[in-house]
Amino acid sequence: MNKDSRFMKALETIQAICGWILTVSVGILSLFLAFVSPFRAFLLALIAIGVCPKVDLPDAIRVVVAVVALIALSI
Repeated sequence: MNKDSRFMKALETIQAICGWILTVSVGILSLFLAFVSPFRAFLLALIAIGVCPKVDLPDAIRVVVAVVALIALSI
């Protein structure tokens, strides 16, 4: 039986906390940009949804959403 070590559990907790911090901060930024640039606000909202720990998406879809949104934001 392969049980997770305490170190792995601590890393999962840290990853979840960082994911929530990133989701909330990008979501707030998206709300502020909604009045100035709705397209950029939409892209930031996509990034926030993609990195949210509660959203059950495969990792490949998360990466694709983040990369496409970041490329579109840089244009």
